[in-house]
Amino acid sequence: MASKIQPLDVHLRVNNVARSAEWYQRMLGCKVEMAAPDPMKPAFVRLTQTQGEAPAVMLSNGSDFMTGKRAPKATAEAIAARKAPRVVSLYFSVDSDVDKLYASVKRKGAKVAQELVNQPYGMRDFAIQDPDGYVVGVGQAIG
Repeated sequence: MASKIQPLDVHLRVNNVARSAEWYQRMLGCKVEMAAPDPMKPAFVRLTQTQGEAPAVMLSNGSDFMTGKRAPKATAEAIAARKAPRVVSLYFSVDSDVDKLYASVKRKGAKVAQELVNQPYGMRDFAIQDPDGYVVGVGQAIG
């Protein structure tokens, strides 16, 4: 029997794991499912909408959160230079209330990368930037 591929978890390397985790919680309502090695100063966080639900956003500073070993120099330099946000973006689909969510993130001070608009590909969506510059799109199917 072939393995069934599960929903994708995204892993982003960020400068400040705690700051980024707080942003995803405040802006998109994500919940911390796991924080390691120390929940107060995490090197890794896994965020979901509901406990255990995929997809998840995993944030880390590039270090080995199990051993505490620092990130390799090249990884630390790439994170500091913000190279990944130039080529990586996220897109979340919601089943309802995209207009309400858009109003909420604007009220909370999100940096808007794309205003809420109906797209020719059948989605009503917007995009915001997280603290590390990653573009986070959110859309709802039209119709």
